[in-house]
Amino acid sequence: MRIIHRYLQFDSHLKTIKPVKTILDKYSHSYNYKEDLECVIPTFKYTIEFYLYEDNPDFDVIKREIGKFLEPQVIGTEYEKADIKNAEWYIVNTGEYQYPQPEDDFAYLKATFNLDDYCHLCGIGKLQNAAYRLKTTPKQPNNQFWGLHWDFDAIFVRQEAKNILDREGIKGIKFSNPVIHRTNVPIEGFYQLHIDTILSNGFDCYNTKTITCKINNEENLNTDKTSQCCGRIKFHHPMIGGYLFDKSIFDTKFDIVNCCEYFGSGGSANRLQIVSKKFKDIVDKNKLKGLSFIPVMHNRLER
Repeated sequence: MRIIHRYLQFDSHLKTIKPVKTILDKYSHSYNYKEDLECVIPTFKYTIEFYLYEDNPDFDVIKREIGKFLEPQVIGTEYEKADIKNAEWYIVNTGEYQYPQPEDDFAYLKATFNLDDYCHLCGIGKLQNAAYRLKTTPKQPNNQFWGLHWDFDAIFVRQEAKNILDREGIKGIKFSNPVIHRTNVPIEGFYQLHIDTILSNGFDCYNTKTITCKINNEENLNTDKTSQCCGRIKFHHPMIGGYLFDKSIFDTKFDIVNCCEYFGSGGSANRLQIVSKKFKDIVDKNKLKGLSFIPVMHNRLER
């Protein structure tokens, strides 16, 4: 695992970019620099982008000198091949290709979920009780795994992926068909993958922020003192050090599970979908496209 600082600066002049280039050249540090003097937007005439890794022997001095002119746009985690190879569990993500229907005023929530325990302030508490409704038959024919905007709990699969998961005996799943919103007709050969198992609490939030549904919370939201906050908590997605879970909460009887905790910001809250090494190996062996894998960590990062 490597911690990476990304720097990106657009400007109409070289007052900032020129000294940054000089510093990077001094340490033989690579960067991408572009000039477009004919650009109709002056701010984009000059661009510099570079990445600085914390394991760089010159990291501290470069960061200090660059810090006089620029701050990193984002700091994140880059997983190495060994991290992927040695992991036993993986968080999975799909691409986002459609909005759940009906999308006006987020009406899909009422159409798809029991909202008796739902909090619109934090997004926690919805319970699916109906099929997802899609605007059109899904495109992206090469992707065997598929996802939605707004609602990151839902994973969909095509017929080939379903057949392979059934054949391989993947445990802890079932399938149902979403429907076309306008016609109410189930979509053939396209399925929602339902996950039966929710893990016990086991997320270590040492490297991220805990968000409470309360007045004036940690995100400085819910400033209206009459808001009916539910008091539940969620976490920001950790940017540095990965997702750390207690190893003891995982059970090899299952190949795909939901974590117990919720993640998100503002009014968005979703659980993470986590799969076993067996599941990942099946996806890789059969070259099924549409899933990305993030290794689950079990030890805190020392920085």
